[in-house]
Amino acid sequence: MLNVSVAQINPTVGDLEGNLKKIERVVREFGGESHLIVFPELVLSGYPPEDLLLRQDFVKECMKALTELKKRTKDLDTVIVLGTPYYEGDLFNTLVVLHGGEVIGLYHKSRLPNYGVFDELRYFREGREPMLISINGWKIGFSICEDTWYPDELERRTALAGAELLVSINASPYHKGKYAFREGFLRARAEDNICFFIYANLVGGNEELLFDGRSLVIGPLGDVVGRAKAFEEDVLTISLDLSRVRRRRLIDLRWRNAAKEQTPIPPRAKLTLPPKEERKGRTEPSPGGEEELYRALVLGTRDYVKKSGFEKVVVGLSGGIDSSLVACIGTDALGAENVMGVFMPSRFSSRESYEDAKKLSENLGIEFHTVPIDDVFGAYLRSMIPAFGEMGFGVWDENLQARIRANVLFYISNRFGYLVLSTSNKSETATGYTTVYGDMAGGFAPLKDVYKTEVYRLARYRNSLGEVIPLRVFEKPPSAELRPDQKDQDTLPPYEVLDEVLRLYVEENASLEEIVREGFGRETVAKVVSMVRRSEYKRKQAPLGVKVTSRAFGKDWRMPVINRYGA
Repeated sequence: MLNVSVAQINPTVGDLEGNLKKIERVVREFGGESHLIVFPELVLSGYPPEDLLLRQDFVKECMKALTELKKRTKDLDTVIVLGTPYYEGDLFNTLVVLHGGEVIGLYHKSRLPNYGVFDELRYFREGREPMLISINGWKIGFSICEDTWYPDELERRTALAGAELLVSINASPYHKGKYAFREGFLRARAEDNICFFIYANLVGGNEELLFDGRSLVIGPLGDVVGRAKAFEEDVLTISLDLSRVRRRRLIDLRWRNAAKEQTPIPPRAKLTLPPKEERKGRTEPSPGGEEELYRALVLGTRDYVKKSGFEKVVVGLSGGIDSSLVACIGTDALGAENVMGVFMPSRFSSRESYEDAKKLSENLGIEFHTVPIDDVFGAYLRSMIPAFGEMGFGVWDENLQARIRANVLFYISNRFGYLVLSTSNKSETATGYTTVYGDMAGGFAPLKDVYKTEVYRLARYRNSLGEVIPLRVFEKPPSAELRPDQKDQDTLPPYEVLDEVLRLYVEENASLEEIVREGFGRETVAKVVSMVRRSEYKRKQAPLGVKVTSRAFGKDWRMPVINRYGA
């Protein structure tokens, strides 16, 4: 038996000492029961370090942190696997294997992703060579994240060369629907290579990227024998009977024929470690649907707030669905004692909106204040008359109210040290149905990648855990309440239509003509596409938010602001 601990921890980018302490704490706690402890990709530096990797001083400090880890763990008879930037004539994304305070193996990532949110070719050089070690006669091969997505390359060679266990360290960002696909292809990878497969993933949020954990241990038949928790730090310890691999390979003649053609890979190290008490492991549930998405938003918000050095947040409450959901997310992320809700009525705000905002705050147990803006709004208008005369009421007056509210929230932020949570959603951000320096403003936008229709589903899910959002909030038509009798649908198509058009255009890169062929009206599609294109300048000034779809407005959306291409 080989005892393995898969340690999905939540590092912070650049906090080398803090990350080092987390690693050491896990190794100390689980070293006595494990032959092998596996940590995720770039766990020592935090992920993604981005242009810190172009700073020589940062790279040197990463190397020093690795040296320090060797010193702190030299008394332990446990093999440690972790990811770190590593300088060796050039900079590599590296998997390091430690034992007894020494480096016994290095593997440099060979496939460097340069798409979507990834820019690894900007920083790293590709590795070329596979790497094996042997523990108690069992051969173990290694890979890093993107390597695993190429089934006929490194991992195949390593398995055919005799590896009975493949260890893959990862920093695989979350988005909806990804986990099911990920587990499916990893199970296929283990079954194809007739081996045990360990998938160690990061957990936690760093800016817009979120890592969901759910590290896996998969058997040689593609069977999941262990799964770590979702959206939480966790260490999964399990005993692997690697004789299962040898039995299966012995009766598979196709495998034996392929293996005899493979050039041997000599192990970099051969270790004999004492036996350990058998550990059964566990398979944690994997959430889906609204539960999964809500937990992702809570974790992403919590980590951004805390890793930015804040403890408390302030939310502008309108009595509407978006701000209600953001208040719930903030409360579940940070605790009710760390959330302030502020209702800022104008002459266009309804009594019902005040009642709903106040009731929500009471239900959540958060601090609640009312700061009327009508006097300030009137003062602005009067101050303009000497210069510009009477101008009549227009969209400029609507935007002015939103910007006054942003000023109030940022005054509170400056005065009390609270981070402002923006309440804008993806439907609004995509179409520009939001006021730059107004309701779009904030330190973080939990709903930035959440469509309006999803906002309603998530709010209903949150109410299923305990009714906190007043039912009237779900029933009234969405309105910014910036002019009399205003409704969102005065400007936008119905959200059920809008969100599907946006999904096709933004996430699937469909053209106007392709979206029309899906059954949507040409005039509606043309209007939506035009709004998206014309609003790029607003998105360039939007706060960060959690990425939860396959393509969000952020790292993987790089459109020009000045753009006359209309399709």
